[in-house]
Amino acid sequence: MPTPDNTQIRKAALVLATIGLWALGTVGCGESLAEPAPSPATKAPASTTPERTSLVSLARLEPSSRVVNVAAASNDVIQQILVQEGSHVLTDQVLVLLGSYPLRAAELEAARIDLERARLEPLEVDAQLARVRAIEAELAYAREEVTSQEGLSRKGFSAGKEFRDAQLQVRRAEEHLHEARALLERKTANVDLVLREAQNQVTQAESRMGSTMIKSPIAGRVLRILMKQGERVDMNPVLSIGDTNNMVAVAEVHANEIRLVEVGQKATFTSPALPDSLEGSVSSVGEMIFSNSVTGEDPTAPRGLRIVQVRVLLEKNELAERMTNLEGQLRIHLGPAEEP
Repeated sequence: MPTPDNTQIRKAALVLATIGLWALGTVGCGESLAEPAPSPATKAPASTTPERTSLVSLARLEPSSRVVNVAAASNDVIQQILVQEGSHVLTDQVLVLLGSYPLRAAELEAARIDLERARLEPLEVDAQLARVRAIEAELAYAREEVTSQEGLSRKGFSAGKEFRDAQLQVRRAEEHLHEARALLERKTANVDLVLREAQNQVTQAESRMGSTMIKSPIAGRVLRILMKQGERVDMNPVLSIGDTNNMVAVAEVHANEIRLVEVGQKATFTSPALPDSLEGSVSSVGEMIFSNSVTGEDPTAPRGLRIVQVRVLLEKNELAERMTNLEGQLRIHLGPAEEP
C-alpha cells in the first residue's frame, strides 16, 4: 500500500477543521434561540414607601378651660378660706375672705341705709308742701283780719294798734310762705340728686367690699390651694381652678411634623397611670412654636426641641379629671379629618 504524502495529510486536516467550526456555530445558534435576551421594555418593579398613618408625641392632661390661677384684687391678709381642694365651685362663688372684709361690709350697710333714707325724700317733699299750704291759710286769715281791723278802725271801734298788728301778721305770713315755697322747690329738685348720690355710694361700697373677697371666675374644681389663712396675698395667686368636666391632652408635636395634623383628626392618649386609653379628637392646632416642656421620665430626653402645641379634646373620664398635668403619650391618627 502506498504511503500518503504530506500534501494529502494537510488537505485531510483542513477538512476536519472546517467540519468542527461548523458544528460549534450550530450549537451556539441553538442556545441563542432557546434563551432570548430580555426585552428593553421589561423593567424591575420600583420599591414603594408605605404611607404614614399616625404620629406619636408626648402630652399632658389639663382642663379644657386651662388652669386658672385666682388672685386677690388688693394686698391684704387671708382671713378665711371657704373651700377645699377638690371642691366644685360655681361662677362668682366666694372662695376666700380677706382681713378688711368686716370693715367694708359695715360701710356697705351704712350706704344702703342712706339709700333707703334717700328713697324717703318724696315724703319730705309732701310734708313741705303741706307746710306751704298751712302758711297760705295763715296768710289768708291774716289778710282777712287786716280788712276787719281796717273797717273797725274807720268806724272808730278799734284803735290803730290792732290794725297795725294785723298788718304785721300778714307781712310775717308772706315771708314764711316765701321761705316755705323756696324750700319746697329745693326739695323737689333734690329728690333725684339725693337718690342718685345714695345709689353711687352703695356702688362704691360694694366695689370696695368686692375687693376683700376672692370669687371664682369660672365653674369648675379647686385644683390647688396655694396659700394659708393668715398669709398676706401681695397680689400672688391664692387658688388654682379648672373646668375638669372636659379634659384635653396638650401634645407637643415637632414643628417639622405639624403640617400633618388637622383639626378633627382622631387621637389616643395613654399613660401608665390610667387603666385604659382615652380617645379624642384634635380641637385646635397652635399658631406659635415653643420649646418642649414635656420630657417624660427619661432624664436624658432632649430639651429645646421646637414644637407646636396641639390640643385634643378627650372623652369623659372621672379618673383623668383628677390628674391635671399627668404626662403620657398621644398618638394622632393621620389622614382626612372627620367632619363634625
